[in-house]
Amino acid sequence: MTRFSSVDAALEGLRVIKREPMAVLYWIAVWAFALAMIAIVRLATGSPTAAHSTDSVGLIHRYGPLAIVLAPTVLALWIMTTATVYRAVLRPGEHGWHLFKLGPDEARIAVLSALETVIFAALGGVPAYLLLVLLNPIFEALPSLNRLIAFVGFVLTILIDGWIAVRLSLAPAQTFSERGFPFGGYWGFARGRSWRLLLSYVIVGIEVLVFLLASLVVGLVFGALTEATIQWRDPTLLRRVVLWVLVAILAILTAIVWVIPLTLICGCQAYAYRAIAAARTPSAA
Repeated sequence: MTRFSSVDAALEGLRVIKREPMAVLYWIAVWAFALAMIAIVRLATGSPTAAHSTDSVGLIHRYGPLAIVLAPTVLALWIMTTATVYRAVLRPGEHGWHLFKLGPDEARIAVLSALETVIFAALGGVPAYLLLVLLNPIFEALPSLNRLIAFVGFVLTILIDGWIAVRLSLAPAQTFSERGFPFGGYWGFARGRSWRLLLSYVIVGIEVLVFLLASLVVGLVFGALTEATIQWRDPTLLRRVVLWVLVAILAILTAIVWVIPLTLICGCQAYAYRAIAAARTPSAA
C-alpha cells in the first residue's frame, strides 16, 4: 500500500495560494463584492441591528429580508470555492478566471453536501444510542459510576463520529474528480489511510487556527472603527465616506476569512484524494 504524506497534503492549500495568487485574489474579490452588496443594501434600507443572536432567528432580526439572500449567497460561494480549489489541484491544465464558476461540478458538490447534511442529521445520534443500549446494564449495575460512564460514552461517540467523518471526508473531491456519485466507493476509498488523513487535517487545523487568530486582531480593530462610525451621529459627508470605506474593508476581510481556510482545507482534500487514487491504480501497485 503506497503511503501519502500527511504534511504534503496539509501544505497543498498553501501551494495553491502560491501557484495561483491572482486567482485567489479574484475569489476573494467575488466574495467581497457579494458581501459588500448585501451590507450596503442592509444599511440603505435600515434593516434592524439590535439583535446579536447567532441562530437563524437572530440572523433574520439582524438582516431582515436580506437573511433570505445572505444564506444562499454564502452557500453558493462556498460551493464554488470548494470546486475551484479542487479544480486547481486535480485539473491543473484548466487556467483562467473560469476556474471560479457555477456548473455541473458545483451542482454535484451541492447535491452531495445536502445529502451528507440530511444523513448526518438523521443518523448522527445512532452511535450514541447504540452506546447507551450497550452501557445501560452497567448503568443499572453500577449507579455510582453513571457520570464517568456517561463521559466515556460521550467521548466514544465523538471518536466514532469523527472516524466516520474522516473516512467520508474525501467524498466531495471524489465526486468532483469522477464527475458522478460513486456511492459504493465513498466508504472504502480511504481505508487503511485514515490516520494519515486525520493527521493532515490536524495540521491544516493548526494552519487555519493561526490564520484566524491573526485575522481576529485585524477584524477587532476595524470592527471597533465601524461601530464608532455607526454611533457617530453627525450627518456629514465625511461620516458617510468613512462608513462606506469601512464596509468595503470589512467585506474584504470577511471574504479573506472565508476563502483562505477553504483553500487550505480543500487543497488538503484534493491532494489526499489524488495521492490515494494514484496508489489504488494497478500501475501504482
